Amino acid sequence: MKSLILIALFLGINIICFAQVNQLVKIEQEAQFPGGDQALVQYIYQNIKWPEATKGKLIMDEMNISFDVLPDSTSINVIALKKVGYGIDEAVIDLIKQAKFIPSIQNGTAVKMNIMFVLPIQVRN
Repeated sequence: MKSLILIALFLGINIICFAQVNQLVKIEQEAQFPGGDQALVQYIYQNIKWPEATKGKLIMDEMNISFDVLPDSTSINVIALKKVGYGIDEAVIDLIKQAKFIPSIQNGTAVKMNIMFVLPIQVRN
């Protein structure tokens, strides 16, 4: 009798584990900066105020940035995953927070979406 209960319990747990549904989320349009990634790089380079710490320095690096684009086209949770230093990270984060993005569309509705972006940094002051 004990073994019968154990087998039934084991089968019940397995059925529950396999019954989970993996639902794919279909995004009709991904969030992006108007004009695409290259336009975002151009926007940053045209508007950045290079910090004093970069004066007289040659800096060639990459900055990895993560942020969420909200349905109202604003960005939140902007963080530098890979930092460059010299105050550049903060300057870039401030510019991304000010920018307006095209939100992602899911089922005809604007929804929040995370963007991860690699920004090449080239400073020759």
